[in-house]
Amino acid sequence: MQDIQVARDVFISDLHCVYLRDENAAVISDLHLGFEEEMNLHGLFLPKLQRDHVESMVDRIVDRYKIDKLIINGDFKHEFSKNLPQEWTDIKHFIDRYRKQVKLIFVRGNHDNYLMTILKNRDIDLYETYETDRYYIYHGDKDRSLKKLTIIGHEHPSFVLRDRIGGIFKVPAFIYNENSNVLITPAMSFFSSGTDVTESLLSEEHFTPVLKHTDAKKFRVFGITEEFGLVDFGYLGDLEISSRKF
Repeated sequence: MQDIQVARDVFISDLHCVYLRDENAAVISDLHLGFEEEMNLHGLFLPKLQRDHVESMVDRIVDRYKIDKLIINGDFKHEFSKNLPQEWTDIKHFIDRYRKQVKLIFVRGNHDNYLMTILKNRDIDLYETYETDRYYIYHGDKDRSLKKLTIIGHEHPSFVLRDRIGGIFKVPAFIYNENSNVLITPAMSFFSSGTDVTESLLSEEHFTPVLKHTDAKKFRVFGITEEFGLVDFGYLGDLEISSRKF
């Protein structure tokens, strides 16, 4: 399945985005451009795949939904402490590729400390939050009150399946809590395996601060699989280890 509607005019997509039909906008998060160079500085040499992966995904989003706005909800870049040369190159390439097709809206993430310097080079603003009459969009690294339909990233949610001989298969996932009115998007990064929500959300120490105000068991998990697209795995509170074996 390519899309699942989780609320009025709100669709989650196998393209790792949330499509807001009433805004004709897509929300993505956690692209982490420049990841390869930062890893190279630490002695782990990776092929430069991130930008091509991200732009391929965004091409498909723009083509499928014909959006007017693309909201990048934090962690557009990877390095915390400075702007690496690859980040300058990849970010400017991304902006120049899409700014004539859609309105680009950047929301600050915890990795975006120096992103403003690059965005100013292209006369683009960086927002702490993005809010409309219906939606409140921010990255998720800070503890803010939940209001309206809140869309965050930051958590890099995934869902882990285990087979009978101990094999593990991890899929990126959306998680949505209708009671708390919060939707968390998966990372778009090629290199992010994600955080297993059955461990991170059910623990007492949340990676994403705002989740302490929610009932984790009420989150519904939607995994993104290559073969079947989006799969509704049900409520987190019902997902016991035994029920996830295949």
